[in-house]
Amino acid sequence: MKWLPALILGLCFCGALRAQENSLVLYGTVDSGIASTRSSEPGDGSRSNAQMLSGGLTDSLFGIRGQEALGGGWSASFELESQFGSNTGMLEVGSSLFDSSAWLGLGGSDFGELRLGRQHTVAQQFGSQLQVASWKDMDMGAMFKASTNYQVNQAVNYLSPSWAGFKLGAGYSFDVQGSGARLDKSPALSLALQYQQGPWLAVATWDKTYLKQSVLPDTVHPEAWQLGLRYDAGFAAVSVAWSRQRNGYVSLEGIDPDAPNLGLGLAGFLTGGHVGTYLLGLAVPVGHGELQLQWSLAQPSWSWENGEKAHSAQLATLGYVYNLSPRTRLYPMAGVAARYSLESSFVQGQGTTTRYMAGVAHSF
Repeated sequence: MKWLPALILGLCFCGALRAQENSLVLYGTVDSGIASTRSSEPGDGSRSNAQMLSGGLTDSLFGIRGQEALGGGWSASFELESQFGSNTGMLEVGSSLFDSSAWLGLGGSDFGELRLGRQHTVAQQFGSQLQVASWKDMDMGAMFKASTNYQVNQAVNYLSPSWAGFKLGAGYSFDVQGSGARLDKSPALSLALQYQQGPWLAVATWDKTYLKQSVLPDTVHPEAWQLGLRYDAGFAAVSVAWSRQRNGYVSLEGIDPDAPNLGLGLAGFLTGGHVGTYLLGLAVPVGHGELQLQWSLAQPSWSWENGEKAHSAQLATLGYVYNLSPRTRLYPMAGVAARYSLESSFVQGQGTTTRYMAGVAHSF
């Protein structure tokens, strides 16, 4: 990828030259932090690790978005976005340049917007608004996998305008696996509804991924429901949410030793198992920043091979985000995960994991 720096510089130059004409914007975030993590592993083992992390508070990324007015209230828009590791300079996901988003849209003031390309599901877009704390590996998406920061290929998303506070989203992916083979596709559906009025925000979402027989011999169809409510009183904001995930993770973002490279989760989860997940978050403005508290509980339904029932897992974080300037933020945080692995989610015999982290994030 020796051509990548030249491409980025060229895009920066074009963006500066044509920003007024076409509403072209180059944007991004660089986030670097230092974290110390200690975990108790199955078999009474433990390990500690101190390292530099990228994206402790928010993903390190750069992107280009643009919009052109077409007249009559209509406009064309696009977004190209890529994540990178600020600690390595490498692209975060494989070798894809625009792994975070690559879509083109057409919208109207009364119609809403239709987007085509690689993008978040509508459930992820609506559900993630309930998140209070976005700490790396310990955010809402750690247990609410339908709201984790993931994207789907070959997607068509429709976002309605707001009607008396209500907004609807509907999406379809032709193939979440991205194989492109005519007879080997795994499509996905995503629906979301929100109501926003004053300090209130209510969200309901549904996702389902239809895996083909050739993808997994004993075909299962991962499904996820999410419900949530957020109230912002000015002096504090409170979020509560619930999710039920069944037959694996719709996001394909889990670790699955029993079904390698699919991201569905454990075998007990795939064969009719489900996870009930709950979230409670509190954000309080303090000084020039915000104090953030977030707690999640996950209750798996399955049992391990030896008959032992899988235990409930908990995740709690406390952090403070200080606004050093309108574009630069400092943050310290502490988090603890009980019976939950930050890498593999549910692991039999998993103990407690603690993490302490501090860093800086700058947006441009």
